Amino acid sequence: MRKTLTILLILSFGLFSCKSEKKYSDYNETDFYEVQGIINYANPTSDPFDSTIEKNVSFTYFLDRPNPKTGIENNLEMFEAQNGYPLIVLVHKDDENISFYGRVGILENLNEKEKEFLSKHIEKEMAKIKKKTPEYIYNALIKDTIKENKTDKK
Repeated sequence: MRKTLTILLILSFGLFSCKSEKKYSDYNETDFYEVQGIINYANPTSDPFDSTIEKNVSFTYFLDRPNPKTGIENNLEMFEAQNGYPLIVLVHKDDENISFYGRVGILENLNEKEKEFLSKHIEKEMAKIKKKTPEYIYNALIKDTIKENKTDKK
C-alpha cells in the first residue's frame, strides 16, 4: 500500500510540475511585432492520423543579423507552408526568442540587408526549380511571369 501511494504521489507531482509550452493565444496580439523570415522546413507531422496540411515548421528570422534566430512551431495547419518560402514572423516585444509563424509573405518595409538576403535566397530557389523543371516548361513560366510584370507596370 505504501509503495502504491508513493508511486501515485511521485507521478502526480511530476504531472503537475510539467510546464506546457506557451502558445500565441496565451499572449495579447499587441505584444508582438512583425519581422521578415524564411521557412527552413515544413514537414508533415509524424502522426498518421493528422491532416496532410498539419506540419512541423522551422523558420529563421532577423535575416539582417550576423546570427539570425530560429523558431519552431509544431502541428500547424498551414497549407501554404513550404520549404524556402518567405514568411512574416511575429516576435515578442520583450523577448525576441519568443516567436510565432505569422503568414507566408514579404514585409513592405525591408531594410537593405533583408532585401539583399531575400534576393539571393530567391535566386537560389529559382536555380533549384530550373534544375528540376524541363527547359521548355521553365522558359514558358518565365516568359509568362515577365509578360505579367510588364503589363502590371503600365
